[in-house]
Amino acid sequence: MRYIRKIAGGFKTLVTGLGVTAKEIGKKPVTLQYPHEKPELSTAYRSLIKLIRFDELGTHDCVACMQCVNICPSYCITIEGGKVEGIKRKRATRFEVDFALCSLCGLCIDTCPTTTLEYSRLYDEAGYERNWTYDLLAEFEGYEPEFREKQREVEAKEAAERDAKKAAKPSEPKDGGA
Repeated sequence: MRYIRKIAGGFKTLVTGLGVTAKEIGKKPVTLQYPHEKPELSTAYRSLIKLIRFDELGTHDCVACMQCVNICPSYCITIEGGKVEGIKRKRATRFEVDFALCSLCGLCIDTCPTTTLEYSRLYDEAGYERNWTYDLLAEFEGYEPEFREKQREVEAKEAAERDAKKAAKPSEPKDGGA
């Protein structure tokens, strides 16, 4: 008799579970089958920061002004840079961010005068060590020589135009008045 009650109880729970399954079978799934399905990210989604590639430049526009370094409350940004031989613009030569320290506050994005920083759309990055540093310039290494050459040409053309305007301008007498 005891075994019959156990079997009847088990059968009852089986039927209850099948009933719940039958009710839910036509509904939209709540879970996402990650990694086969990618999540739809909100426009307010914050992730790691990255440098923007500008089409007109062919690369980033970080001028190593250090404003993002100075405003960062987490002290996670390291930048090196300066004048590049042959061009007037300063360029960043090293831009590293330690994302183990980054709080994703966005102050660096807000303060950037060249608007070359933005949040990336990465959502599955993981660090397995305390040192989780990314070199944000790594993806731009191939574009930098071409940018520098174009910038030299643009600056040379601008200088030639300035010189031509100066030469075309009539010289004014320097005798002090008439």
